[in-house]
Amino acid sequence: MEGYRRKVAICGSQGLGRYIARAILDTGEWDLVILSRNPQPELTANGITVRAVDYSSVEAIAHVLRRQQVDTVISVIPDAEVQLNIIDACLVARVQRFVPAEFETSPDLRPLYDPSDKTTVWVRLNEVRTHLESTVFSCGLFMEYFAPGGWRACGSYGWNDGTFLLDIERKRAKFPVQLADRPDLNAVVCLTSAADVARFVAASLFLRSWPTEMKMFGDRLRLDQLLDVAQYVRARDFKLKVIPEDEIEFQIQRTADWKAQRELQTMRSILASEYDIGHRDLNAMFPDIRPTSFKNFLRQYW
Repeated sequence: MEGYRRKVAICGSQGLGRYIARAILDTGEWDLVILSRNPQPELTANGITVRAVDYSSVEAIAHVLRRQQVDTVISVIPDAEVQLNIIDACLVARVQRFVPAEFETSPDLRPLYDPSDKTTVWVRLNEVRTHLESTVFSCGLFMEYFAPGGWRACGSYGWNDGTFLLDIERKRAKFPVQLADRPDLNAVVCLTSAADVARFVAASLFLRSWPTEMKMFGDRLRLDQLLDVAQYVRARDFKLKVIPEDEIEFQIQRTADWKAQRELQTMRSILASEYDIGHRDLNAMFPDIRPTSFKNFLRQYW
């Protein structure tokens, strides 16, 4: 790492950003600054440097990056316009590395729940790759989807409130299947806790070069296995409902509810094997990081 300024900026102060910040600070090897639209007194009180930034201005972002002498930028803001501005600011400020807010499925699989935003960012990164090294950390579903209150309760913005696929509090399950007359629960999902994603991201900062994608997961389960784990942890049978693929497509066309759209489109992605991310190269690269299993994650919260 000789010659590196050893400073990381995280764009976004909520949810996954806080997990990554803690993991980076735990290494003791990197200076950290969080860029936020608003003051973050809780973070500042804990000794974390926070700098205000106007994400609508490339020059404003670049000014902060230059002044802070940032080497690597990690975005946790899943907004295409903001991320494109951050990318352009990185180029102006001569930042060396960038991580986009794309932490679930492989970009090559083109997740269906927000394709235009992610494709736009991915295309731009490919265009500037000779000037800005970048990688995507693919991790499957965040296990926090299944914590009490879901990702929202864990400090993240978004649609997930802890009732997607498994409503563990009410002991219910709603799974996508290919065919109504053959409701096999054999679609596969990979899952990783946000804390483990953060540890892998922090460890990867020490790599001399980045491939365009790095994969990890804590568990890889069929939907029937996912259900078995939840029932085991809760020591109760769940009431199961299946929704066939053609019904998912029909409901996507007719519902205007944002949360329902995200759930349905993510179910469609699961049936298309987009959350089965394949080889977990980061697990092999960093064997000392032992990610939690889905069973142990649920035991922690339930």
